[in-house]
Amino acid sequence: MVSVRGVTKRYPGVVALDDASVDFGSGEVIGLVGKNGAGKSSLIKVLAGAERPDEGEVLIDGEPLPRNYDARHAHELGLAFVHQELSSFPGLTVAENVALGTRYPRSVGPLVDRRGLRRRVAAVLGELESTIDPAAHIEDLTAVEQRVVMIARALYHEARLLVLDEPSVSLTLEEVGHLHKIVRGLRAQGKSVIFVSHRLGEIISLTDRIVVMQDGSVILEQPTSEATEASLVAAIAGGDPGLRPPAQLPARAEAGAEPVLRVRNLRLEPRVEDISLEVYPGEILGLAGLVGSGRTELARLIFGAERPEAGTIEIDGRVRRLRSPNAAVRAGVALLPEDRRHEGLVLDFSVRENLTLASLAQHRIGRLPVPSRASETRTATETIERLGIRTPGPERAVRRLSGGNQQKVVLGKWLQRRERLLIFDEPTQGIDVGAREDVFASIRELAESGRAVIVISSDFSELVGLCTRVVALREGRVTGALEKESISEEALVRLAYAADE
Repeated sequence: MVSVRGVTKRYPGVVALDDASVDFGSGEVIGLVGKNGAGKSSLIKVLAGAERPDEGEVLIDGEPLPRNYDARHAHELGLAFVHQELSSFPGLTVAENVALGTRYPRSVGPLVDRRGLRRRVAAVLGELESTIDPAAHIEDLTAVEQRVVMIARALYHEARLLVLDEPSVSLTLEEVGHLHKIVRGLRAQGKSVIFVSHRLGEIISLTDRIVVMQDGSVILEQPTSEATEASLVAAIAGGDPGLRPPAQLPARAEAGAEPVLRVRNLRLEPRVEDISLEVYPGEILGLAGLVGSGRTELARLIFGAERPEAGTIEIDGRVRRLRSPNAAVRAGVALLPEDRRHEGLVLDFSVRENLTLASLAQHRIGRLPVPSRASETRTATETIERLGIRTPGPERAVRRLSGGNQQKVVLGKWLQRRERLLIFDEPTQGIDVGAREDVFASIRELAESGRAVIVISSDFSELVGLCTRVVALREGRVTGALEKESISEEALVRLAYAADE
């Protein structure tokens, strides 16, 4: 039905798809797996018409896609997509959500035949063996019911190929079982399903064929009957045991030292469930996990951007109730967020203003609550030189810097305060190799100065080369921890893809 031939997609500094080729036939369930950044999402975006390949081609029913291929063409050709973040519309009924994108049936003139619409949608829901009321409002449904509605939308639009991206996230075992039954029913109707999941157990139990991606390429295709969880873990990891952390990295604090951070039984359902960990002075602790593992949510809890439902956070041996980021900063915690442009910077401010934003009290004119521009400029100039920020000067608008230099500005902002704990969430995302090494050097320098550092990264090779200890998360729970010589990409993949309980 669908043939991908030598597709390459490049972004600045990143090759998202690299000569990828794969076929998707009729009446089969295909498991699509790979690490974060392997190219799965980029491939789906090309199929959906959200991105156009730089090289290669995609054929549907043997015909190449038109040059102006977009989401409308994908819909007309029978391709449908149910993303991890559901695209339902609150305020509308189930029937209205299912039929969205088509002409609603009319009664008189422009008036919608709502009874007729509900009957049509009820028939589609019946095919899925669902008892959801078409007249119910979408926001009143459970997560699995909303996912069923999105699948019903695909059937209502007569889709032939359905892509389900991480459909099992946050579902109970009973709900997952119902979802799998629906997928098998779609296959029995002759429809095809591309099933993207980090749960290797369900991939093996549900699919007919498995496609493994790595570094933007398809590296393995095989019948599911020939696969095991162990063989898939090895393929996903690339069989590379990874590099050992450099000898000069600071070792974990000696026994008896007080941790800078101690988290006990922290919970914020559904993404953080009973997590406990410690971070010591001079330590670089890595947090490894896949999409939906709870890494970023844990960081936001520690930084006071979210409030836990249960559990405690201790900073330097003292229990803290971090009700806001301001409280976390006063306690000595800094977060360099994944979305640096919207959460870490004020884009319309200058480099100077961003670098001093977290430490304005240090730059007052006497006792007045007014910042001294001269003091700010001195500090900004010193930080620019120290971190090697490439800018014509401190008055340059930060939005005009490259991604790597913007990341350095976010780091420089916190260096003025000498926080005890720094959390880096995807610190090298979207930056080039040179800037990446500069950021790593800064992280090592912070640890060597006795501060505690947490690094969250989807690139497990970064954690292998940078961290003295790595804790793996999966669906909001800790699945294991690795120290020093035991840290490898394959071991991290194994923990991140830990078998279902």
